[in-house]
Amino acid sequence: MTSPQNSSGEPDFNGMVLPDEGVVDLTDKLTEYMTEIELGGMNDIIGQVLDDFLDQAGSIPDDLHDHGAFEQITRNQLAVTLAYQLGRLEGRAPQVVERLILQAAERWHPRPVGQFADISDADLRQPKELVYPRLRRLEYTDPEDAQS
Repeated sequence: MTSPQNSSGEPDFNGMVLPDEGVVDLTDKLTEYMTEIELGGMNDIIGQVLDDFLDQAGSIPDDLHDHGAFEQITRNQLAVTLAYQLGRLEGRAPQVVERLILQAAERWHPRPVGQFADISDADLRQPKELVYPRLRRLEYTDPEDAQS
């Protein structure tokens, strides 16, 4: 598969999305690679910063005594920690991340992100491909501008 090139001749996947199965596959490969090098080694202060991100994002349950609170916090902390570690991996070994993305693109054939703002019930069956990327791209307009 040929991928779009940017001005430096490297593949450019900006505006492209993988199918849901491809996202899961790439996530698994990146996570597997991260755990092979290091998933631990995070000091307590960085852990506190990640916890603060969770708190600011509203991902800490209001009732910490609720029976599902610990599970929710743990799940969210894992997601934030993996995002942090992925950033570290990309900073230390961007060629590894790029190679895994290229392999995923060759296997799963990325498509352009949908340009329409309406999200249908059918789209919700494939959120990683048809919903989340579009939500990240939504531009909010000033209500006064929308009326003119």
